[in-house]
Amino acid sequence: MRTIYSLLAVAILCQACISQNSINASTEIFPLSAPQLNVSSVFFDSITTVRISFDFPNAVIKYSLNGGAVNQNSKIYTAPLVLTESAVIKAKAYHPDYIESNEVQVEVVKTSTEKTIQEITLTPNASENYPGLGAAGLGDLIKGAEQFGGDKQWMGFQADTISAAIKLNSNIEVSNLVLSVLTNQSNWIFAPAKIEVFNEGEKVGVLSNLNSAIETSSGATFLSVPITKGTYSEFTVVVYPLAEIPEWHQGKGSTPWLFIDEIIIQ
Repeated sequence: MRTIYSLLAVAILCQACISQNSINASTEIFPLSAPQLNVSSVFFDSITTVRISFDFPNAVIKYSLNGGAVNQNSKIYTAPLVLTESAVIKAKAYHPDYIESNEVQVEVVKTSTEKTIQEITLTPNASENYPGLGAAGLGDLIKGAEQFGGDKQWMGFQADTISAAIKLNSNIEVSNLVLSVLTNQSNWIFAPAKIEVFNEGEKVGVLSNLNSAIETSSGATFLSVPITKGTYSEFTVVVYPLAEIPEWHQGKGSTPWLFIDEIIIQ
């Protein structure tokens, strides 16, 4: 009986030690939550303001503006960022007693001060389930929400190719075309595999998106297609969705969705 009491006493003592160790466990095993990014306007013609918030004592926010990964050597955020050019803003929260947060990002795009697109004709039309605002919505400079359910900006397609015939308001000097797409792979929405741009039958721009089949986080993405610099009055943009959902995904072999909400001429 004395042996049983001794074993019970040892067990209780061990449990107390475990509980005490749990209470005093280093906070370095806990990651910080991610900071919040707020943008006055994703599309802007002169300036836009980015505010980064994270309310936690002794924490600092570090950021980059060129799309590069944030690290300990990145700039420290101290005041709202006033931007005059397109940028990819990334941010993380840091604290001496905790693991750094996950990285968050937002992209802002500078547009022309004047409306450049006169008309867009799409082939085929968007799905009846995700019609957006029709082709005219692709040139209204209104950004779709990342939570696409019920958002009227996004146009959804399940097709081999999507062609957009674009008429410009006048002869405009162009060096870049931006396509705004959504990635939400858990809902079978993938970025396109390739984009080609033609002028009067001649290819003037191409972008191969090798990352379209790679597993990635959800979010809106701006795909920038370099255009042979020149003066143009029309374009035909041909978008090639991923041929099929890749092997690593639960929907492997099926036809993915492609979501588009904006075409921007720069």
